[in-house]
Amino acid sequence: MNSIDIAKRCRTRMKVGAGFMILGAAAVAMVFLLKDGIFVLDLNPDVGEFIFEYYTGLGAALMAAGAALIIKNRRYLKNPQLLKKREVAENDERNRLIGLRCWAYTGYAMFLVLYIGILISGFISITVLAVLQAVIAIYALILLAFRILLNRCM
Repeated sequence: MNSIDIAKRCRTRMKVGAGFMILGAAAVAMVFLLKDGIFVLDLNPDVGEFIFEYYTGLGAALMAAGAALIIKNRRYLKNPQLLKKREVAENDERNRLIGLRCWAYTGYAMFLVLYIGILISGFISITVLAVLQAVIAIYALILLAFRILLNRCM
């Protein structure tokens, strides 16, 4: 496997962290726009309160995760010793193989969980069944698209 430019990867991760922060801020802003009546949603009060709390918490968590990602990678870029340790860890063949297998096994497990959910949900709710079928179909299409893309690139 090829060596990774760790400084470039850290800068990319910082951009991803900034993206997380923007998405989190958008979720919180949307909640405040809806809560203050700028946009009117006709929701059951209990559901509405849950939605507002959920998106506020989700937005705050995304902003915190983005900030942590930026801080961690900035620390790597400022300290050459830490950057070198990170580079060794990320270029290590064993670590990379473990990461690839982890993603593969997670994908297999996700298909299995979705399939079991489809089997069970038909007895509970047709809506849940349809949603899970859509999710597994989209997941399969994305998997197929990446398989084709990677076969062409490699």
